[in-house]
Amino acid sequence: MTEPTANEMPQRFRRKSPAPRASHGWRWLFPVALVAAMGWSAMLLIESAHELLDSQDGEIRTAQTDPTSPGFEAFVEQTWSMLIITENKNEDLADLAVATVADRENGGGSILVVPPHLRVAGGCAKEPCDLAALYKEGGQELLTEAMVSLLNVGFTQEVLLTESRWAGLTGPVGGVTVPLPAALTSENSEGVKITHFEAGETLILPNHTVEFLDFSEGLAGHDDLALSQAFWSSWLAELSESENPLDKLPALDLDVVELLAVISAGNHVVVPLLVSEADDGLYVEADLLAQVVVEMFLFPISAHPGDRVSVRLINGTGDFTTDPVARQRVVAAGGEIIVVGNHPSFDVAESIITYRDPLVAVEAATMAQSLGIPAEYDAFASPAAEITVLVGADFVGLTG
Repeated sequence: MTEPTANEMPQRFRRKSPAPRASHGWRWLFPVALVAAMGWSAMLLIESAHELLDSQDGEIRTAQTDPTSPGFEAFVEQTWSMLIITENKNEDLADLAVATVADRENGGGSILVVPPHLRVAGGCAKEPCDLAALYKEGGQELLTEAMVSLLNVGFTQEVLLTESRWAGLTGPVGGVTVPLPAALTSENSEGVKITHFEAGETLILPNHTVEFLDFSEGLAGHDDLALSQAFWSSWLAELSESENPLDKLPALDLDVVELLAVISAGNHVVVPLLVSEADDGLYVEADLLAQVVVEMFLFPISAHPGDRVSVRLINGTGDFTTDPVARQRVVAAGGEIIVVGNHPSFDVAESIITYRDPLVAVEAATMAQSLGIPAEYDAFASPAAEITVLVGADFVGLTG
């Protein structure tokens, strides 16, 4: 059998002819040109970055961190608040308080004491309906809903304190000394008078805290509130005597411990809920309550999503003494402030509300009517909030 010649070999077995060698120019000039192009591109990129960073035309600006500077803006942190619920050994509502922090860094805040037998409109299986009855029927959830509805704000947190938890909280200070104008007494079934807490400067031992807060024998509604107010005031005063209030609180990683430490570290106040007493119970003074809420909740959370229109509050004058006035007016008018800041210039004469979404025109008009300033649609208004309230030089005069 003869071997096939090269011309007779099948196509798949034939060796391909070598490609011709590249010219010297192509072999050397192309890589050099490629390296040069890459270097030039890098230089252009660096130069353009410097141009952008050095630009004064507004495309890139240095961030404003000084809250008194024109153009400063920041998102606010909503008021840290807590609904503090105390129940007795029978699982009944013994005490109720609302705590808010005024300044997380420097401390301070408020405690609002609320009577458990405050009448509420509905929610109970039978009348009369009050907070204690709501708690008995629906527990913490139903009570929280009632308080959210009453104050028209949401709470950051809720906490339930029992006898053992109260003993742990006040244990590090050995109890709380409370001034009592009269002894707290009751009578047993045989008519024998029993003294529970002596008059004068009385030490409320940790394991008797709930008994004291729950005591109502022979007391009117206002007197019941006075006991709670006296206890909270005395305890916060005790905590504030320490440079670090945490030293007088249990070493526990609990939110209620941290909150109490922050409140007692600065200026604080304990106030009773203002109520009127009728034959069938205690009723809240609604108008006075609204002002208390505005003062306690600097930046409130909406009671329910969408209940409050979100607000960007901008100072256009540089007079920062108007900020608290503007904030309280906006909150009282139903706003939820989420951004605060300053106008790029401090020569704004007229206050105005602007909004970019026609769907919030009604809310903007309502806010404008409450503040006494005009509102107008602006397609280029900030999207950070639903409406922007720009405070001009006329603001205090219009709303004062």
